[in-house]
Amino acid sequence: MSGADKDAEHGEQDERTDGHAAPEPGQVVVPEPFLVLIAEDEEPIAEAIALLIADCGYTPLTASNGREALELARQRRPALVITDLMMPYMDGDELIAALRSDAVKAGVLPSPTILLSAAGLQRMRTSKADALLPKPFDLDDLEALLRRFLGPPPARP
Repeated sequence: MSGADKDAEHGEQDERTDGHAAPEPGQVVVPEPFLVLIAEDEEPIAEAIALLIADCGYTPLTASNGREALELARQRRPALVITDLMMPYMDGDELIAALRSDAVKAGVLPSPTILLSAAGLQRMRTSKADALLPKPFDLDDLEALLRRFLGPPPARP
C-alpha cells in the first residue's frame, strides 16, 4: 500500500507544505486578489522579486521552474504571474500557454503575466505575456507593473 493510500485510509488530506490542498477535479479555485506567483529558476532574482512584492504589500509565492509554477497556480490561482522565459522543465511561454488554457477550460479570465528574460526584446515579443520586462530590470519598473495589474495593495492593520 502506498503512502497516499495509507493517508486516504486514515482520512488524511494530501496537503502541500504551504498548507493548501490540491483542488478536486472540476473544483473552481477562487483567485487570491493580492497573490503574486514568481516562476524564476535563479534564486537570488526570485528572492529579490519576492522581497519587493512583500514590501509593496502583496503576497509572494515562488516556484523554481515552470512545472512547479503551473501546479501552484492551479492550487492557488494567483492574481498575477511573473515568469522567467528560460527555465527547466517548462519555459515561461509554455507556462503562460498552460495557464491560459486552464482559464479557458474553467471559463474564467487568466491571471495577467509578466515575462522576464535576458534573451532580448526580439525573442520576448513573440510571447503572449501581458507585459515584458527585459533582464536586468529596474525594481521601480517592476513595482509600476505590480500596481498596474493589482492596483493598490490591501490596507495594513
